[in-house]
Amino acid sequence: MTGSTRGTAVVTGANSGVGHSVAGLLVEAGFRVVLVCRSAERGGAAREQLAARASSAAPELEVTDLSDPGAVRDLGERLVRRHDRIDVLVNNAGVYRARLERTPDDLEVTMATNHLGHFVLTRGLWGALARGRARIVNVTSDGHRAARLRRAPLEEIVTGEAWKGGIQAYCDSKLANVLFTLELARRSSGTGIRTNALHPGVLSTRIWNQNANPLSLLMRLGKLFMKSPRVGGEAAFALAADPAHEETNGRYFDVRVDAKAGDDAYDASLARDLWETSERLVATALGGTT
Repeated sequence: MTGSTRGTAVVTGANSGVGHSVAGLLVEAGFRVVLVCRSAERGGAAREQLAARASSAAPELEVTDLSDPGAVRDLGERLVRRHDRIDVLVNNAGVYRARLERTPDDLEVTMATNHLGHFVLTRGLWGALARGRARIVNVTSDGHRAARLRRAPLEEIVTGEAWKGGIQAYCDSKLANVLFTLELARRSSGTGIRTNALHPGVLSTRIWNQNANPLSLLMRLGKLFMKSPRVGGEAAFALAADPAHEETNGRYFDVRVDAKAGDDAYDASLARDLWETSERLVATALGGTT
């Protein structure tokens, strides 16, 4: 179908899990949805599945590695050329790496993907998001409560020089998501943009398939007892499209409950430091331009 739409929505990590679930709900609700995926094969399969559910425009596919700031910058430029306004942005994609891995730009892969990629994308889409008075949903995790972003200079954490294991890196990246959310809410005052963070629940998703370490193997067994990704997808959809959340801004949600995040999430100085560190590292990766 190609009728009128409710607007344009961009969803990262849209080929599986929470991303695929919320993308499907947005498609059914009449949004033109851009699926941002790392794999062309899995992304193409997701687009075919969701096209059959579209009530208006068929979904679009963008294949991008979120750990590469240059690729994300280029993605943002392509999107704003095609879409003058963007009404919804769901920053959902996430990875967990049991061992230290660095990108070609010398960034630790977990932080580069889970935080910096969404930092670059959101900033690159800012004009279109403002024109759409957009709702931004940053998918995080309750694991952010175990983060320790004050243990070393932030640049050393983001580059992996202060590596303390895969679990710590994942938790640190999830606190970065919440800090980014609250800093965005502060910086977007007067724009009409609303930004919220969402812990989607402990769900049976592909993130536990990315490693062969004991924790990942245990979590794969535990998937039998985890909730469906649809639970998180429905929670993300509510923040993105439910009229009840039209003015909700700068909040942390535990699935559907407006909750209190960990204490470090409200550290405005840490949020500013993270923002400024992210700007510096991105500028370095992009050869001095942002």
